[in-house]
Amino acid sequence: MLNVIPRPAYAEEKFGEFVINSDTTVYADDQLAYARDALVNCVEKACGYRLQVVVSRKAKIQFLFDRHVAREGYNLEATTDSLTVQASAIAGAFYAVQTIRQLTMADLIDNPTVLTMHAVSIKDEPVYAYRGLMFDEARYFHGADTVKTILDMMAYHKLNVFHWHLSDNEGWRVEIKKYPKLTEIGSYRKGSQYLAWGNKSIDKTPHEGFYTQQELKEIVAYAARLNIMIVPEIDMPAHLGAAIAAYPELSCRNVLKEVPVIHGGTPETGGIGDIIGCAGKDFTYRFIYDVIDELSAIFPAPYFHIGGDEAPKGEWKKCPHCQETMRKYGLENEEQLQGYMNNKIAVYLKRKGKRLIGWNEILTAKKLDNSVIAQYWTYKRDPRVENYLMSGRDVIVSKHQAFYFDMPYAMNRLKTTYEFVPEKYGIGEYSSGILGVEGTLWTEWMPTEERVEYQLFPRMEALAEVAWTPASERNYRDFILRLRKFIPILDKARIEYCPLSMVNVKNPLKRLKIARVFQRKNAHVEYNRAMVVKKRRRYRI
Repeated sequence: MLNVIPRPAYAEEKFGEFVINSDTTVYADDQLAYARDALVNCVEKACGYRLQVVVSRKAKIQFLFDRHVAREGYNLEATTDSLTVQASAIAGAFYAVQTIRQLTMADLIDNPTVLTMHAVSIKDEPVYAYRGLMFDEARYFHGADTVKTILDMMAYHKLNVFHWHLSDNEGWRVEIKKYPKLTEIGSYRKGSQYLAWGNKSIDKTPHEGFYTQQELKEIVAYAARLNIMIVPEIDMPAHLGAAIAAYPELSCRNVLKEVPVIHGGTPETGGIGDIIGCAGKDFTYRFIYDVIDELSAIFPAPYFHIGGDEAPKGEWKKCPHCQETMRKYGLENEEQLQGYMNNKIAVYLKRKGKRLIGWNEILTAKKLDNSVIAQYWTYKRDPRVENYLMSGRDVIVSKHQAFYFDMPYAMNRLKTTYEFVPEKYGIGEYSSGILGVEGTLWTEWMPTEERVEYQLFPRMEALAEVAWTPASERNYRDFILRLRKFIPILDKARIEYCPLSMVNVKNPLKRLKIARVFQRKNAHVEYNRAMVVKKRRRYRI
């Protein structure tokens, strides 16, 4: 059994071992030199010496360009005498290095004089081109170090899209130079709802933080070196509370509000998404376009996420600006008004070579621009997504049951994540329109980095295998065996994680109890229990 996560599409173990030591030579064709250097740096970090880079194909380790290999794929042949990687692009060769890291356990052994790996033949490429993880920093700002840790682990497991949720009611986290009050006012709130959705208790500790544009550029560059594309999300037209606190004219009635401390709404109403941007004012569109302009200069990804979910239309029904826009363009209802808004933004993004992504609620409006991508998250079946796929449109899958990593493990079990297949959710026959899968990590109840890591690991490993490995090659029992051997790497990296004894609660009554407590009383109940379990060492690695 090869201890690699995600499991390669095809792998055959051979007799013997390949040994890397201080005398090992390495060669790369020019197109793959970056991957060669990545391996050199990996060995130096593990062993303290650098491999000998040579210009001869007689080197022990060779990175060879082969245009017939898929862009993110690679072929790896290791014998007792040599190690050869074939790839057609840096991406595939870089992923071969991640496989070598895992096979040699380079990140686990302290100061080894040599690294060894089993002789093996691997032919590998991903199932999905889009292999994503969403991280919400609007609710709690965690900073560059946390983000880089997540990016490092994503690269280790061959995930390639970091979806960054950077604005919501509770905080605006990016510098926009044309609108300085977004960070002067919108990045600060006076406290936080801290216990559960059903408990409005407030921790009055202020919370603040944002990224400067220079910091964003540095993180984008860091991710690019790991073959990770960053897709920014600025949520609109709902979830704009922090922006409206900074610029009240974004709202229908120019309401004066502070940045909300209640997750998902205001203290006055406790509603979800009750602060909404006006869809009828020219200022709203100028604001959106200006934000897109500045962020497009920072994020080169061909995608831009606008959220679009949980948008109540009560304000629009009473707003003269919104109603006039509806009359002017012959829109029958407020859902069509949101579709009109989405299409204006989609067309603007197309001029910049980008495609709009929105959560699947945006499909309520008909006649969306063909470029729009729907991200399917809702727990219940959504026939609109199936119709969207049937019409030849594109979808990213983040189904709540499998990929909502903010939920307790008792609610969204690791096994459910691992066993995801489109057929399970009624979209298997339209798989050609599925761009990929994405895990989502909302942080309403995650004020610390340790809590973020607990919710994310080992779910990231399961997500990676779903996104990379053919379903026919996946086996949950085999995955758990490999995961047990991987846990010491998380320990050494001092990454918090859920004990494996807690990732699959089988008792339905216990699961229901935890779910009710999580929703109504204490969202930290499972995490607190897990920390006790880990402290007492009541689990096996």
